[in-house]
Amino acid sequence: MAWIGNTPTGGLTCQVPRMLGSQVAELLKRLQPKVGRERRSTTRHAIPYIFELSPRDELPPELAQSFTVVGKDVCDRGIGFFHQKPIPYRHGMLEIELPDEGIVQLEVDLLWCRFTSFGWYESGGRLLGVTSGLSPACKAG
Repeated sequence: MAWIGNTPTGGLTCQVPRMLGSQVAELLKRLQPKVGRERRSTTRHAIPYIFELSPRDELPPELAQSFTVVGKDVCDRGIGFFHQKPIPYRHGMLEIELPDEGIVQLEVDLLWCRFTSFGWYESGGRLLGVTSGLSPACKAG
């Protein structure tokens, strides 16, 4: 177990057990999904970033709400993400602001959703297009 203590000069020190690095590496190895045969033809990449999901369909005001979602993985055809509430629409726009590029929008056709054992939802769908380089002032237009 790591511990924090005082040094002889009055500063703080943190000592971490030597085995911690190998234990974390082993944990990461065990967390990787065991896939016998990958059914997808493209490689997925982790995308652990926060996005805003907004509807692209014309909806009544009570259903036309935006959601904060957390990215899971992305490939050239689709994206997966986690969220806390059911999404009442099938066609959305994922948006993220990148420091040097401005706003990037990913249009997505939501194809699936499942409830996880942790009380969150996991959804995903097909990417239909990407728009990048929008300034925050252009977002509303």
